[in-house]
Amino acid sequence: MSIVGSPTLSLSAVSGSFPFQTKYITLPLDVTIKLGAEMDTDPTQRRVASPTNGWFTSQKLGGETPVLPLPLSSVHSEVWWDGLNIYIRDLDTPFGTYLNNIRLTGTKTIQSGDIISLGSKIARNSNTPKYISDDHLKPIIAKVSIAGITSP
Repeated sequence: MSIVGSPTLSLSAVSGSFPFQTKYITLPLDVTIKLGAEMDTDPTQRRVASPTNGWFTSQKLGGETPVLPLPLSSVHSEVWWDGLNIYIRDLDTPFGTYLNNIRLTGTKTIQSGDIISLGSKIARNSNTPKYISDDHLKPIIAKVSIAGITSP
């Protein structure tokens, strides 16, 4: 297997996920890309979600107030490419990062067809505010596709 240029990591929402626009993230050699929640409260550390970065945006789903997926941390996990493999690692988040339904401990390689989950579903209870929709309680769940890899 060889890689021409930098590979592109595609993350597409699957059933059960907090809704998000498909991501197409270029992975430069030995550069870590953070995956997490968009932040706009501090202008010095403003993060704006786009289809080409690892930040996920808030949504107005069934309410007036935009809310991020609650299981998603501000800096949840990171991905990178070392020239041979693409890796993912959880950044000690309370709801974890999962690869093919197994909670990550340490660093794991990812490949096309894998399913990653940033967080786990939170159960609704009597203390859950009414403006929080069921979607806000869902993690980011994505199918992985990798482009830019060719066979020898």
